[in-house]
Amino acid sequence: MGEEFDLWRLAAGLGLFLFGMHELEHALTQLAGRSFKKFLSEYTAKPLRGVVAGALSTAALQSSSVVSLIVLAFVGTGIISLASALGIVFGSNLGTTMTGWIVATIGFKLDIEALALPIITIGGFGVVWSAAGTRRAGVSHFIIGFGLMLMGLEFMKSGALVATAMFDPTALAGYPLIIFLLAGLLLTAIIQSSSATIMITLSALYAGAIPLESAAAIAIGADLGTTITALLGSLAGSAAKKRVAAAVVLFNVVADTIAFLSLVPLLKLITKIIGISDPLFALVAFHSLFNLIGIVIFLPAIPLLSTWLDRRFREDDTPMLRHIKASDTAVAEAALENITRETLRLIDQAAALNQVTLGLPPDHTFYDSREDRKGVCVFSSEVDYDRCYAEIKQLEGEILRHALALQGRPLEADESERLSQIIPSIRNAVQAAKSMKDVNADLELFRGSVNDRFNAYFGQFREAAREFYEALDSLRRSDMPAVRFETLVEIKNTSESVHNRMRHRIYDEVSRGELSEVEISTLLNVNREASQSLVSALADALLNMDAARDFASLPAAR
Repeated sequence: MGEEFDLWRLAAGLGLFLFGMHELEHALTQLAGRSFKKFLSEYTAKPLRGVVAGALSTAALQSSSVVSLIVLAFVGTGIISLASALGIVFGSNLGTTMTGWIVATIGFKLDIEALALPIITIGGFGVVWSAAGTRRAGVSHFIIGFGLMLMGLEFMKSGALVATAMFDPTALAGYPLIIFLLAGLLLTAIIQSSSATIMITLSALYAGAIPLESAAAIAIGADLGTTITALLGSLAGSAAKKRVAAAVVLFNVVADTIAFLSLVPLLKLITKIIGISDPLFALVAFHSLFNLIGIVIFLPAIPLLSTWLDRRFREDDTPMLRHIKASDTAVAEAALENITRETLRLIDQAAALNQVTLGLPPDHTFYDSREDRKGVCVFSSEVDYDRCYAEIKQLEGEILRHALALQGRPLEADESERLSQIIPSIRNAVQAAKSMKDVNADLELFRGSVNDRFNAYFGQFREAAREFYEALDSLRRSDMPAVRFETLVEIKNTSESVHNRMRHRIYDEVSRGELSEVEISTLLNVNREASQSLVSALADALLNMDAARDFASLPAAR
């Protein structure tokens, strides 16, 4: 009966440890979410800085999975480059070894239960007495998560000590080290946590159940086991996700192979030359050392590796959405960036369709969109007008669906404002295309009219429209917010100038009785609505909330 109880104690310890890690991870993601994500996006321009950022972030969050999730989202949006992403995930392998150092330093040197009980008490009361979603609740979840991790470790440690008394550890001496490596790999693949595997290994090592060499082999297997998670997560993922997952697998396979082949010499280096005699510290030092060796090997090769991965993994088709991914809502900044990029694609397609409607080539745009234009109807050699308009409407629906889904999640105030600004931009872009579609048949009549005056008038109207669309090109050179605002003002003024010029011509035609009321309405609507809607869509998509309000309040040029 005692043996059965001790088995459950060991299992309960693992369960408490994993649950505590989950609470800790969730709390830290909320507490340090925005500053952490800003840190990743701003301080990872070079691979070496990415490695440092990945190591520090994972050491702070105690979860390489959280770091990897955010990195995958950011690399998919273009917030960080693939090279920077590789540096971060390689660094996170080193950062995750910090858990072992903390446990080896504190967990086996102090009375864990005496430390864990007051921590759980404080955290538990804090969770109950705090309003959900507040910073106090986040801190309380962090405290109770840390306490449950410690309590789980105490259960595992005591369970391992009792289990050791039931069998002779020398019975394991006859097994080759590869068996221990496979055991570490399998355990990590099952429980989805290399940190938990290391904790179990440290408990067994502390209890004398396994020798240091066997524990080191399990640590290698635990590292290798994390690649199973990466592989499974990338099977149905985007090309960007597959690139990062492939890099993680390659890094771990190379580093772990070197570690296994050099296991004995590396342990001698740690225990004999460096002089770390405590087996617990020797194990975590070994774990950190072979991950550091992997970083030293891969860091100089990151630029070449990222180039190879870009070529090796490409999107298999041309989906309607090029930037938004189903998992984007996990990271609000990434989701907003992707929705913005899709909105820019939508505006570009609406502007292109309007140029086609006027008999102009769809050459003019406001951003470098060559890749985004591949496989899009309006940019094909044979343009089917109805199909291209339907494609724009479908893209609008897909973007709005993701935007509304994100709107239903807890967002920061500035994130909510940005989302409420993007949604009108989406609708204005489609309104620009719709206003031209509504008069497309009338334009065809003007274009094909046997009346030379009407035919010539359409030609003048088309040239005036060309002037407006050519003005959009200037936005490509407007990277700074202030310059972009001034450029949009110039485009707005150009649009108004074109409209007024055409209006005076129309009134002149009316004064001579050469245009009917229907023709007047058609030309005025075509002249004004499409350009106004496009300019409004661009302002909301490219400017921040305050600048967009200032832009909307500007008087029309006369």
